[in-house]
Amino acid sequence: MNYYEILYIVNPNYGKEKISEIIHGINKHIEVKKHSVLDHNFWGKKQLAYNINKEKYGNYVLLHTEFNDSNFVNDFKAFLNLNSEVLKYLIIKLDGKPIPKEKIEESKEKEDK
Repeated sequence: MNYYEILYIVNPNYGKEKISEIIHGINKHIEVKKHSVLDHNFWGKKQLAYNINKEKYGNYVLLHTEFNDSNFVNDFKAFLNLNSEVLKYLIIKLDGKPIPKEKIEESKEKEDK
């Protein structure tokens, strides 16, 4: 199993419903190909470091996935490149299964005590 962390930026001019549809469409594309989405986090609208397609802001989405086949990464990159709603993306291969955000927060709380 190969685990990946994918951060992508969606056009800032879309409302929450449209962004939700985009996230669902991307997740569905992964699941239809027999891979799995472990979790996704919508970070919201943030200012970009530089303009992308004349946009100063973007909606950030972080996605943790498990791909059964490492060749799917290239197919997924092509899918994101053809998706006009995604301004930019970054895909990072992880060494192991990602730790859920809740467990990270729990361990921080234990350290603070």
